[in-house]
Amino acid sequence: MTYEQYLDAIGENEAIFVGNSETVANKIIKIMEELGLTRFYLHLPIASMPYEDVMNAIRIYGEEVVSKVKEYFQKKSEKERFTLKWKSSK
Repeated sequence: MTYEQYLDAIGENEAIFVGNSETVANKIIKIMEELGLTRFYLHLPIASMPYEDVMNAIRIYGEEVVSKVKEYFQKKSEKERFTLKWKSSK
């Protein structure tokens, strides 16, 4: 893969998720929303990364990314329940 191909592959609408926890969480949220997904599976290229980097990526994903994605969908769910309840009470 060339550097240009790599840059294309990490774009906003592409399949590779690279960046800080906010960037990755936002991309996951966008993909889940657009495709109507209820689950997301992460694959790390563990054979091509040093052990410490893999463990750090897993930690960041588990501690930061997942919590951001869960928080987003929890807030969305609460907002939709409130909206539905409010609409049905009329």
